[in-house]
Amino acid sequence: MKLATKIVAAVGMAAMLANQPLLAGDGKTFKEKVVVEEEKKWWGASLSTGWDSLYMFRGVNILRFDSDGTKQSYGSSLYWTDLNATWNITDNDFLTVGTWMAFGLTKSVYKELDVYTSYTHNFGNLAVSLGYTFYYYISSQLYQNELNAKVAYTFELPAGITITPSLTYYFNVGPDFRNFDSWTGAVNSASSYLLARIDGAVPLYKDVLSLTPWFAFGTSFDYNPQTSDNANGFNFYTGANNIEFGLGLPIKINDMITLYGYGAYSYQWEGLLGTEPSTFWGGAKVTFSF
Repeated sequence: MKLATKIVAAVGMAAMLANQPLLAGDGKTFKEKVVVEEEKKWWGASLSTGWDSLYMFRGVNILRFDSDGTKQSYGSSLYWTDLNATWNITDNDFLTVGTWMAFGLTKSVYKELDVYTSYTHNFGNLAVSLGYTFYYYISSQLYQNELNAKVAYTFELPAGITITPSLTYYFNVGPDFRNFDSWTGAVNSASSYLLARIDGAVPLYKDVLSLTPWFAFGTSFDYNPQTSDNANGFNFYTGANNIEFGLGLPIKINDMITLYGYGAYSYQWEGLLGTEPSTFWGGAKVTFSF
């Protein structure tokens, strides 16, 4: 039953008891309790749409080729849309379900659809999450199933500054990679990727404007493609292979609309396929929260 229905049903009694404590020693009137109940929201949803100058994913420049297989100047920009909903199961438990759709721009005909879900439990400032993502690369009909586990801790500093180190492990369930003509997996089964990351938030003006810097360090376990001379043109690399720096600027227009722009830099030292050692890129998005 919706909260609004509960409140309407209680209006008659509220008129009688508005100035009386509901329970001995409680200290709150019935009217105050109704207001608190109305403000509690057990769900939330957001719709985001954005543009990235490159599709950089775990240290690799994904859109590195034209549709005819020749290399572009250096990758394609990407337009994407994300829709998700979160249910507040308890004050510390959250379930999120969403979908992400992307299209390669300029010369690329790339299309990708991701469906994901995650469950998060908070132990104070410590958050532990488990999740699943289904990747479907429409333009090539490759797909993969991935599990992930994440732990993050938020340190609260003076002046509203926060620093959140996190560690996320991604594990590819399958199917197995063979070659791009077999329409099977995009990477090897049982391959994985470990991402260590630090996110910061520095308020600049109330809750309207802030800076969000980040640093990330990626390690591939038979996951990232590496240039080679084999029949497929590459193999999959194991080891630490890239670092990433970025700076975001979120601007809160109102309680519903947020604008966000960012710039980022990645350095990789293991000859990842189609990816130069140093890569700069950026992007922007708008988010509508409900």
